[in-house]
Amino acid sequence: MLFSPDSLVAEPAEDFAALHPMETLLAVSGITKRFGGVVALDGVDLALTRGRVLGLLGANGSGKSTLSRIIAGEVAPDGGTLELEGAVLRHASPQAAARRGIVIAHQHPSLAPDMPVWENIFLGSEICSSSGFINRAEGRRKAAALLDDLGSRMDIDSPAGTLPAAGQQLVEIARALARAPRLLILDEPTAALAAAEVARLFAAIQRLTAQGIGVIFISHRLGEIEEICDDIVVMQNGRTAGAWTTSGRLDEARILSLMTGDPDAVLRPIARRIVGEPVLKLQNLRAGIAVRGVDLELRRSEIVGLAGLQGQGQAELLEVIAGHRRIDGGTLWHRDRAVSPALPRDMIRRGVCLVPDDRLRQGLFSDESVGENLGFVKVALAKRPWTLPLTELTRLASDAIRRLLIKTEGPDQLVSALSGGNQQKVVIGKWLATDIEVLLLSDPTKGVDIHARSEIYSIIGELAAGGTTALIFASEIQELLLHCDRILVMYEGRIVEELTGEAMTEPRIMAAAFGRTKR
Repeated sequence: MLFSPDSLVAEPAEDFAALHPMETLLAVSGITKRFGGVVALDGVDLALTRGRVLGLLGANGSGKSTLSRIIAGEVAPDGGTLELEGAVLRHASPQAAARRGIVIAHQHPSLAPDMPVWENIFLGSEICSSSGFINRAEGRRKAAALLDDLGSRMDIDSPAGTLPAAGQQLVEIARALARAPRLLILDEPTAALAAAEVARLFAAIQRLTAQGIGVIFISHRLGEIEEICDDIVVMQNGRTAGAWTTSGRLDEARILSLMTGDPDAVLRPIARRIVGEPVLKLQNLRAGIAVRGVDLELRRSEIVGLAGLQGQGQAELLEVIAGHRRIDGGTLWHRDRAVSPALPRDMIRRGVCLVPDDRLRQGLFSDESVGENLGFVKVALAKRPWTLPLTELTRLASDAIRRLLIKTEGPDQLVSALSGGNQQKVVIGKWLATDIEVLLLSDPTKGVDIHARSEIYSIIGELAAGGTTALIFASEIQELLLHCDRILVMYEGRIVEELTGEAMTEPRIMAAAFGRTKR
């Protein structure tokens, strides 16, 4: 168990399970916060009950992360009050908040990349012997136990910076759990996790709440909110837009309306298009151990979904097509011509462009401006980039901002200052400088809110209507069902099922994802 004396540094200060289950743990009243001229929070109220999970929903930029950072002591509020168990909180640092039992696991882990995994888990709360020295053996044992509870068998001695995104997220969560929280804040904890890892995390959360520990759970995945949350608060423009206790399936239209402030906001499927001639074809394509013989054909103006459990070769297949991975066997055809790309540039020049699944590490130059990111492809592909007029690059950036509805102060704003959804639009927008024939998208809406998700799929639909073919891997099955002309399911590096029309159902997809196809 996560909180047995054998697996953690310390026990919670109280026997929470013996307390009244509906007693308020955290009360937030009238919290305000401004950053310069920007109002981030404008009188936010909410309450978290002991032993319950509170789902915090809202568009990117609605104030969720700012509120969670205030509760965790990372940011000081300008006004309002926080109370923990009836006592006013005035902690001025994360360390002070942690001493009160308030711990946060961030969406983007802040790990020490050169330090081993186990040291990252206990960084700042090291386990020491009676003589005052760090007890390395005990720290390693407890780190391994924490990760085991989360379903991970990673090497605890490997540098944290060498881990993939999912591994780093698990280390961030384990570090929060190691502090024996009374109030745990999880900010988009599942964005990088596979289904099995999510299930183990949810089991851990249920063990926490059984002890009376309160959890604030921030996610854009409504299916997860339905599964794990007891209560919901929706935020919009720094204010509390609605709150209720969950019961059964969530009303997506109601949530979207509250998030956007538009009572008529709805999620609309992409309109069907006239599908044209074949543009890309794979025959027994193989690459490493991830892609083990894939056959598929993509046609002009078609939107094709790539489904399956995470880790079945979907992301790797997109990287092979985009020229990021070497082809070991089989044939990749582009317009009836076999091609063997040596570099991504070879496929980009053919109009085959990749939107990777990790926008921060693979899709953006975070220290550069929005305009520089949008103009990068144009500059990189130009024979004499130094001759490109600055006015042309400025126009390109301004056109992309307008066309994709990127919410920014202008082309000169740092891309790192944008919300996740708008950053993803920039990743897509940089390809507008080319003639996009095939757009490959690897989990394009991971970590973005439901409204931004709808806007991103509208962009994909607009491109498809103009002749672009889209191949989309998405971890959310409902996205594919809503937006795709057909769905291909991958299992162990192969496409094991192709579904169209009425056969495109969640049960059929899930059966194929577990290797049980209907023949």
